[in-house]
Amino acid sequence: MLDALRNQLFHPPRFWRINFLVWLTFGFLAFTIRYIMHQDLERAFGLTIAAESLGFVISGALRQIYKARKPGMPRAGFFLRAVLLTLVAGLFQAALVQGLVFTLNWHSLRWTPWDRWLLLAASMWVVYLAWTLGYFWVKAEILSHKKSLQVAEARAEAQRMEVQLLRFQLDPHFLFNSLNGVLSEIPQHPAAAMEMLSELSSYLRYSLEHRHELLSRLSVELDATSAYLKIQKARFGVNLLTQIEAPAAARAVPVPSFLLQPLVENAFKHGFPSVQPPWELSLSASLENERLLIQVRNSGRLALATLENGVGLDTIRRRLQIHYPERHRFEITGEADIVVATLELVGRPCSA
Repeated sequence: MLDALRNQLFHPPRFWRINFLVWLTFGFLAFTIRYIMHQDLERAFGLTIAAESLGFVISGALRQIYKARKPGMPRAGFFLRAVLLTLVAGLFQAALVQGLVFTLNWHSLRWTPWDRWLLLAASMWVVYLAWTLGYFWVKAEILSHKKSLQVAEARAEAQRMEVQLLRFQLDPHFLFNSLNGVLSEIPQHPAAAMEMLSELSSYLRYSLEHRHELLSRLSVELDATSAYLKIQKARFGVNLLTQIEAPAAARAVPVPSFLLQPLVENAFKHGFPSVQPPWELSLSASLENERLLIQVRNSGRLALATLENGVGLDTIRRRLQIHYPERHRFEITGEADIVVATLELVGRPCSA
């Protein structure tokens, strides 16, 4: 969209169309003023056609000169050059219009030729200065927007790569233990083994299908987390108790994809090993107005090293700052043998 706007304003032939509209508007105002001053329709119309046609051509020539600006030229030097160029343009146009006035005998006795030429030159100098300032202001705005868009695209690409890395850093021990659990269950409990394979397949399918998405509904994230927990439940049996609670309204809210997985994985990697089984993990979500509250509670003791050096947690913080700038809260607290990770997200996530 930005490139299209830039093309319309600064690439021929669209620039000439915009420039034509500018001078057409200015010509209408100039014609009105000339007619009021001289009460002569033919004279006002003729001078307007001549003067604003020259303005259209001369402004196009100024653009070509401005485009040839050397990158290393100081701003002060370029500004002085622009002032002199617009002055020359005003003097040149005033001379041509003055010649037309005398050729067609449209001059007025109220003004001497010298006064008329100076007045017209000064007026056109101001017009060309205004045109130059407007040209560079619009160009600077568009270039600034383009730079902002490039930065946003770079950040979005970085986000996509982080999401990809999170998806591909699936713990090999998790896969190894899951497949071993399936093998051990096949002889005596084939139905349980099939269920484990089904959950593992669902989890891996989620990772593949959503690997390019930055946002997804909370329900999708919860389903993937549920599949992950069922696999872990098959591994740890009665030593693991899990629960997921979220109303339909909260499940429909879009959130950054792969947001919950690092929090749940941390429970298995850092929380559970620090306490004796049985282990508990509960995941809850609630929605009040535009405020989504997500909590992951698990058995374990809070380790400061995990908070400071956790790659998954750092990624969550960066993604929240991009998707919810100044509209989020993320904290992990410890209560006896319980660790609580809290996410508070306000409003809809920005799509980077």
